Amino acid sequence: MTGPAEPLDAVVLAGGRSSRLGRDKAALLLDGERLVDRAVAAARLAGARRCVVVGPAALRPAVPVVQEDPPHGGPVAGLAAGLAALDEREGASAEGVLVLACDLARPEAATARLLTAWRHLPGAADGVVLQDPAGRAQWLAGAYRRGALRAALAAVGGVRGCSMRRLTAGLVLHRAAAPEEAAADIDTWEDLSRAERRRSDGPR
Repeated sequence: MTGPAEPLDAVVLAGGRSSRLGRDKAALLLDGERLVDRAVAAARLAGARRCVVVGPAALRPAVPVVQEDPPHGGPVAGLAAGLAALDEREGASAEGVLVLACDLARPEAATARLLTAWRHLPGAADGVVLQDPAGRAQWLAGAYRRGALRAALAAVGGVRGCSMRRLTAGLVLHRAAAPEEAAADIDTWEDLSRAERRRSDGPR
């Protein structure tokens, strides 16, 4: 059995403290575009018909923005707020939810890999996440079945400060091996410089 062909909804997480950068990473520019806008564009390119950003309202991306209460509650709190916002919007919900951190260096490469894996996802699986070349699961670059996410959020109880590892511990997740360019994120200024060099050295 393969995964559904219908479009995914999407949650872009952009509410982190960016402590290692010292400023809001969502607003950093790469190729003249803010990281948050690049993530939203990748979600749209992947076919997401409904998309929300979880982060400060001042970001003003091209999609609705919500924020967990209180702010800076961590990725699980942000995901819960984003999923609730999707549920409140008009229209039928997609079975799957694309979850993207705003700091992915190549979000379009990440979503392309996720879409391929999602379309061939076994029926018993709860979703798919990218796996970087070092073998680490990238929980914030994933496509999850909506019902599985709801059940996992209910099971952990309080979401503030909860880790994605804990949230997903009971889920059956496929890992899609991804090259560095698809799995890399931007946590430091060196990460940003590396992403800029990779873009300038790569094919046009």
